[in-house]
Amino acid sequence: MFNKQKTYGSPGRLLSTIGVLSTTLIMTCLGYSYKLLSGLGGDAIDPVEICGKVNSVKVPEYSAHCILFVTLILQGWWGTLILNFPFLFYNFAQWYPGKYLLDSTQIFPTLSEVMHELKIKAGLFFLAILYNFWEWTSWSPPSYLAMKKLFRRTKNLGIYF
Repeated sequence: MFNKQKTYGSPGRLLSTIGVLSTTLIMTCLGYSYKLLSGLGGDAIDPVEICGKVNSVKVPEYSAHCILFVTLILQGWWGTLILNFPFLFYNFAQWYPGKYLLDSTQIFPTLSEVMHELKIKAGLFFLAILYNFWEWTSWSPPSYLAMKKLFRRTKNLGIYF
């Protein structure tokens, strides 16, 4: 497997908690942005207000991606890190020149593109989460980890039989 865990004990649990929280924040931001922009198609909502709300969610989403990337490096989860690198690169390519902000005057011509982009980002990130879950469930403890009677250690979760 690609993912050889480097940290055990409290630091590993802390890093795993940070990873789960940042992943939850990313998915929440993507879902919230999609919900706001899908309501914009009916022309009943003010586009200035919607663009302001979506723009305020972009910085936490990009920050969570950076935190997740650093967490994956510290944990040594290289397979998941490689799957998340395109997200980080795309977010940096959008953020650096300032293209990540939605313009309320140009939102209607570009609404289908933005919605398509959100669907692709959410879908690919969900596939990365499924891969991470598969790696987590298929992990077996290394030979140097002491096995106790009726106890098996699975990454950071102790399972009692």
